[in-house]
Amino acid sequence: MIAAARPEFRLPGSVPVERFGYVRAESVPHAVALLNEPGIRSRPLAGGTDLVLLAREERKLCDRVVDISLIPELHQITCLDGIVTIGAAATFAEIVASPILRQAAPLLVEACHQVGATQIRNMGTLGGNVANAAACADSLPALICLDASARLLTPAGAQELAVSDLVISPNRTRIPPGGLLASLSFRVPDATSRSVFLKVGRRNAMAISRLTVAALGRLDAEGCIAEVRLVAGSATPSIRRFSEVEVSLLCRLPGEDLWTFAGQQVAAEMIRITGRRWSTEYKELALEGLVARALAQVFAAGQAVASPASALPGTADGPRDAPRPSPARSAGNASQGAEAGRLSFTLNGQPVSVQAPADRSLLDVLRDDLGLTGTKEGCNIGECGACSVLLDGRLVNSCLVLARQAGGRSVVTIEGVRGADGGPNDLQQAFIDYGAVQCGYCIPGMVLAGEALLSVNPQPDRVQIREAIAGNLCRCTGYQQIVDAIEATARQRENGQVRSVAEAL
Repeated sequence: MIAAARPEFRLPGSVPVERFGYVRAESVPHAVALLNEPGIRSRPLAGGTDLVLLAREERKLCDRVVDISLIPELHQITCLDGIVTIGAAATFAEIVASPILRQAAPLLVEACHQVGATQIRNMGTLGGNVANAAACADSLPALICLDASARLLTPAGAQELAVSDLVISPNRTRIPPGGLLASLSFRVPDATSRSVFLKVGRRNAMAISRLTVAALGRLDAEGCIAEVRLVAGSATPSIRRFSEVEVSLLCRLPGEDLWTFAGQQVAAEMIRITGRRWSTEYKELALEGLVARALAQVFAAGQAVASPASALPGTADGPRDAPRPSPARSAGNASQGAEAGRLSFTLNGQPVSVQAPADRSLLDVLRDDLGLTGTKEGCNIGECGACSVLLDGRLVNSCLVLARQAGGRSVVTIEGVRGADGGPNDLQQAFIDYGAVQCGYCIPGMVLAGEALLSVNPQPDRVQIREAIAGNLCRCTGYQQIVDAIEATARQRENGQVRSVAEAL
């Protein structure tokens, strides 16, 4: 985990020194040109959930970030002639919501669904997960299991690489300096295939993977194994298929003994590659069991997963969340003629403009420059949810969002949540009535998490409520009263008694 770096102290009235600049790309060619501008070390910024933390730790990481997050092409998810293509800036939330991917690659959907919490999934991107190449990256085992390829763009042209070849080792890839990972693609698995993604972490939510397994397979007409793919994450330095184990399973009848054998073989191969380390005693047994469980689920009778490519002819998904502004109209981009360092956006329904250095977080601007202290600073690394706000209607951690990313967009803080009479709205009143407010530090972010959930799922069950607030830590209540308050508000709104925050604004 990267420790949060604190802002440098400066005297009141002094001019802040930016550690890096910011520019927003208007198109894919524009992004490639900016990334290769001579004399400027640039890094692409899509979600920023990793890059913002890295930039705090490595003070000379780059001269400038190039924001590619609002380029529509990089959010498209399409299926044409049996080939699924995912724009590299597609967020985990967009992938989870995609009808195409739910049919064609449910193991990738499940992998992305297990990334972080709502706030992280709303900002984090598939391309960023691949480009960062962490050994514990949740999407990489699923992509490699799908035999996915990556499309890289440079001034010299486009290049296609298998994802398994793109990633060299932890945090190292073959993306060249100035290169842009534009998309990821794979062929829809055979209609009779089944797949699964399993993850082991230290907790039920917001967990970094201790181990993951992605598996895909199908049987032939005689009931023997005709195809099997096995990929383990957080097990070896580079994520890879266990090809020799796969071959040993072909043409054999499925069964518990075979799954146990496969688990033992995968664990043995892990140890051969990594040697025995402090974690091996745990990982050896855990990987054996995880592989056996994954194969049992893949080859369980009647578990349909993949869809035939012919069922998805020429289909396409766009972004599944709130509308994004066109980069050409976004006031936050200094290259569009706005005053250098000036940030303009809509805050709680009203236009605001403020001076904001490129390396300043949205959290700091809201609290220190605009005086909206309802947004709290807790961990400053995106884990506690105290800083949660709505960005274009999506719940995000404002500590992981550069203020300039909000340029031309809509931000709602807890100060923007109120009833028609200016007092608490129905959800806030429910928090009061059910005793969900104690110290109150986490409550602003918790209320916004509840509002974000009810805006997309007006009648959630208690499991869905708990999942929606998993990225908001509370040390006082035990969450029971919070869940009760959100559930009660959902019932009230079902009866048409109140309007949501989005409607009010």
